[in-house]
This record gives sequence, structure tokens and C-alpha cells, in this order.
Amino acid sequence: MSSSRTRAGVWLTVGSGLAFASSGPLAKSVLAVGWSPGAVLAIRLSGAAAIMLTLAALSDPSGLRGSLRHLRTVGGFGVIAVAGVQASFFLSLPYLQVGVTLMIQFLAPIAVIAWNWAVRARRPSGATLLGAAIALAGAALVIDIFGADGISLIGLGWAAVSMLCNAVFFLLSERTSDSLSPVVLLGSGLSVAAGTAWALGLTGLLPVLFGDADTALAEHHLPVWLSLTLLVTISTVVAYVCGVAGAARIGSTLMSLILLSEVLFAVVLSWLLLDESVAPVQMIGGVLVVGGIALARSGAEHRTHRPVEAAAQSAAT
Repeated sequence: MSSSRTRAGVWLTVGSGLAFASSGPLAKSVLAVGWSPGAVLAIRLSGAAAIMLTLAALSDPSGLRGSLRHLRTVGGFGVIAVAGVQASFFLSLPYLQVGVTLMIQFLAPIAVIAWNWAVRARRPSGATLLGAAIALAGAALVIDIFGADGISLIGLGWAAVSMLCNAVFFLLSERTSDSLSPVVLLGSGLSVAAGTAWALGLTGLLPVLFGDADTALAEHHLPVWLSLTLLVTISTVVAYVCGVAGAARIGSTLMSLILLSEVLFAVVLSWLLLDESVAPVQMIGGVLVVGGIALARSGAEHRTHRPVEAAAQSAAT
């Protein structure tokens, strides 16, 4: 792997994390002026799906037509990895700060490790267990269980649902071997997610209620349509496209570690745009969450490669 290709992949992934991090402040600014989480979610996913379907039709029309053969992958991606994660994320925002919600959401790899250990008897390595313990200790500080007076159980519940949806997608993705091009997966998956969001709205599970007031970001008033446009284009389309392009250059493992920067970006953006400050103890907890998950993932990756390397050495002799 050339250094220039690696460098490009790293910067694309950092850009993806920054773009994803902007979704919290942008969505919260729209929610604050009377829009319901269902409305924000439906508009965001519908706009992003339209853009990605257009890109897929232009770049890979045959792949787009063949996406119906991969309903399991597309459905899992759309319903769980996009609609489920984002719906529960938006539902937590009225109760929790953006950074706190994301720190909880990023515990998904720990849930995957626990599932694999309990159900599939895949005992994690020592480094993975240590990383998981550090991340969980960090989560306790993020929630501030020792000193929080007004922590919202409803907000924590929705953040936990978002984390579990993330974990379910990781588990589903391990079991699929479908060869879909990334742009087709994004276009078709986002379409399924948009349909899911509108269906939740029609059934009343996630009501779609629209507001009309201007939003406020960094003490500046913006038309609500502009905030929604930024949410669709930057926080969704640019975020996913940069993530896919970055993964193609540096691989999913390194990409997933770099994307942990999204938590820190979200804290900074929420402070700058919404004047949401995170307590020092919560910031320390966030650093522990990020560091612990990075250690847990690196430990899991090392254990995955060890049998392969051993088999290669045996074959060589």
C-alpha cells in the first residue's frame, strides 16, 4: 500500500468522521424549532437516498438493477444500520447532549465482543478484555453515574438502542458475502431506510411533524431548509462517500479506529454551534471510551490474524 494512498485514505476517513459529527448539532438545531425526530429523519434519509440513487444510476446502472438480489444486505443496512441507528439517535437528542449520546453509541463494538463470547464461544484476547473494561469505565464517567443529578433515563435508553442497532449491523455484516458496489449499497440501503422512516411516521411510532422557524447555530439564525440541506449533503452524503472511499484505501479496521474521532469532533462542534459543554469528567470518560475501543479492536484484529499467520508459516515449511 503506497504512502500517498494511505495518506489519502486517512484524510478521507477523518473527513467522514467530521461530516458525521456535524449531524448532531444540525439535527438538534432543527429539533429545537418544533420539528419532530421523525420529520428530521425522514427528510434527511429521503434527500440522501435521492442523491445516492442518482450517483448509483450514473456510475453502476447494472449493479443498481441487480441490487434486488441482495435484499438481505440492503434490508439490514437500511433498516438497522441507518434507520434504526439514526432514529434512536435523534430520539435521544432532546434528553442528552450530542457528545454523550455518541460516546454511548460507540460502545457497539463492546456489545459485539460480548455477543461473540456468550453465543459463539469466541473468547476475546487479554488486550480486547482490557480495552472493553477501559471503555466501560469511560462510559460510566460519560454518564457521570457518581455525580449526575439530571441524567435522563429516557435519553440513555434511546442512546443504548442506537448502540445496539450499531452492534446488530456489525454482526449481520460478518455473515454476508454479497458483492455489492459501495455506491449501490448506499443508494439502495438509504432508500430502504427512508421508506422505513416514513412508515414509522405513518404508523405514529415516529410522528412526522414539521416546524417553520429559523434555526440557531453559533448565535446565527439560518433558514430551516438550509440546516436540513447541510444535514442531507454534508452529514449524510459526504460522510458516507468519504467513509467508503477511505475504507477502499486503508481497509475497514484502520478506518473504524480513525472514525472514533467522530466522538471528539461532535463534542467540539456541539460546543461551538450549540454552546453545549461537556463536563471535564465526561471528557475524560470520552477519551477512555475511544482509547478502550481502539485497544479492544486492535486485540480482536490481532487474534483474527494469528491463526492465518500460523497456517501460512506451516505451509511454508
